[in-house]
Amino acid sequence: MKRSRVCAAVLLLGGVGCQAPPAGWLYTTRVGPTSAVVAWSGRGGELDCRGTGGATLPAAITLRPRGVSTARLTGLAPATRYRCRVTALDARPQIVRFRTAPASGTRFRFAVVGDSGFLTPETFALARRIRAGRPDFLIHLGDFAYPDGTARQLDRRFFRPYRRVLERVPLYTTPGNHDLTSRSAYDFAFPTLHDEPRSGRSYAFAWAGAHFVGVSSPEIEGSQATTTAWLERQVSAIPRDAWRIVFLHEPPYSPGKKRITPGIRSALAPILQAAHVDLLLAGHEHLYARSEPICDVVPGARLMQVISGGGGINLDEASERRRVNFPVVESKTHYVRVTVSPDAVEVRAIGLDGRTLDWFRRPRDLGPCRADGWPPVLER
Repeated sequence: MKRSRVCAAVLLLGGVGCQAPPAGWLYTTRVGPTSAVVAWSGRGGELDCRGTGGATLPAAITLRPRGVSTARLTGLAPATRYRCRVTALDARPQIVRFRTAPASGTRFRFAVVGDSGFLTPETFALARRIRAGRPDFLIHLGDFAYPDGTARQLDRRFFRPYRRVLERVPLYTTPGNHDLTSRSAYDFAFPTLHDEPRSGRSYAFAWAGAHFVGVSSPEIEGSQATTTAWLERQVSAIPRDAWRIVFLHEPPYSPGKKRITPGIRSALAPILQAAHVDLLLAGHEHLYARSEPICDVVPGARLMQVISGGGGINLDEASERRRVNFPVVESKTHYVRVTVSPDAVEVRAIGLDGRTLDWFRRPRDLGPCRADGWPPVLER
C-alpha cells in the first residue's frame, strides 16, 4: 500500500502519525568531515549556511510538505564550525550551528540518552545537562515521546525540551517500540536516517575513524533476514583497528524485567561478537546498567553493553536474580557521556545533579569475558 493511502487510513481512524509536524523543529545530522544535513519543519524554507570565511555555501534542498525538509551541504572542511539560518514561511528564522567531524584518530566525545519521552521538569533539566557537556554529537536510543510518538507528542516531549541542545549538537537516532506505532511521526521527523537500500531504519556512520551502526530493534522480528544480513555486511567492513560501536533500543542482555522483540539476542549476538564489536548501547529499560564483557556465543569476543534508558522519570527497578554479570545497575535519571581516543573508550553515566553514577575505561586489550551466567532473554 502506498504511503499516501496508509496516511489516509490512519487519519480516518483518528491517528495523527501522518499529519505534518508543527513548524519550528530544527537539527543537524549526517555530519561528516566534508558534509552535513540540516533538517527543519515548516512550509517551504530558505537556507543560508556560512563557514568561517563568510561565503554562502551551496545546498541541495529537499522540501517535504508533510514532513521535515532537509538540505545537504557538501564541500565542507573537517573540524570546522558552520552556522546556518533557516527561514520557513510559517516560523521565525532559526539558527543552527555545528562542527564537522575531525580527522581519524582525533579524540572526541558524544552523549547518549534513551527513553526521554516524558514532559517533566526532569526532561528539561537533563537536556540542559547534556548541552552543558558540549558533546560533538548526541545519540538518542529511542522512545522519544510517550505514549505513541505522534507529531504533537514529539513536539512537546522531545523537540521543545531539546531545542537548545539541537541548536548546537548533531543528532543521531534509533526508533524505540513507542516510536513505531500506527500513530507515530518518527519517519516524518527523521527522514534522512534510514535512506540506505535494504537497511530499513538502520544506518551507519563514522566519526574521526570510529564506526557507528544504528539498528532498528523493533523491526528485527518482521525483517530479521534483511536487517541481520545488512548488519553483518556493515560490521564486517569496518577496519580492524577502528572502534566499533552499535546502538539500538532494546538490549539483547538485561538485568531488567521488560520484554523485547523476539529474536534480537539470537539474531544479533553472533554477528556482534564475531565482528568484535567493542560497545553496544541500548535503552528500553528505564535505568542504567553496565555489563561485564560478553562472549557467550563467540569465545574471546570483546563486547560490552551499556543500557541507558533513564532519560526521564518512571524509572525501572532491576531484578535481583537477573543482575548476574551486571556489576553496576542504577535506577536513576541520567545520560551517558562517551569519550573516544585512539587507545581507549571511556564511559561515564551522569545523573541529573551532575554527579557520576558510573565510570569505566574500555581499553583495546580487554580482560576476561563472561561466557556463562547471563540472564535468560525475556521476549514478548
